[in-house]
Amino acid sequence: MLFLLILFYLNSGAARPPRIVLPGYFSCQGALLEESGNSLACYAKTQAECRNGQLVLAFEKRLSARTDRARFEIIDTVHVRTAVPGREVHITYCSTATGKPRQYFVLYKWVPAADKRYLPYPRRAWGVNAQGQLVEVSVKSLRCLNNDYGAD
Repeated sequence: MLFLLILFYLNSGAARPPRIVLPGYFSCQGALLEESGNSLACYAKTQAECRNGQLVLAFEKRLSARTDRARFEIIDTVHVRTAVPGREVHITYCSTATGKPRQYFVLYKWVPAADKRYLPYPRRAWGVNAQGQLVEVSVKSLRCLNNDYGAD
């Protein structure tokens, strides 16, 4: 009986937030965060909406050991609409003048002949804070790599 009371006490702690699931969503892109093994992922209702539509940006916590098959749980999401033609979201490395490069979701204005090393027109960016939440960061101080630079 004492064992059951202890077990009940241990399991009745702070309630976990409800699990975030995205049934029926298409996985547009994803990137592993090197330092933690967690990931950033972008989802949409259809593959076409990955380029122009309603997106769900997600921070995913790794549940498995790095040596095992990767399993993730969505911890936080941000909904973004990219319905303006020529705006896209990418996961890329950005840095400030004094900071180490980190991965961010970046909403930017796509330029057809963008042969520049850095994204020329970032509009908004989201990163992960210490509490595992997606937060918007100022793009004024960020320099973000253009993932398509040098691709022919």
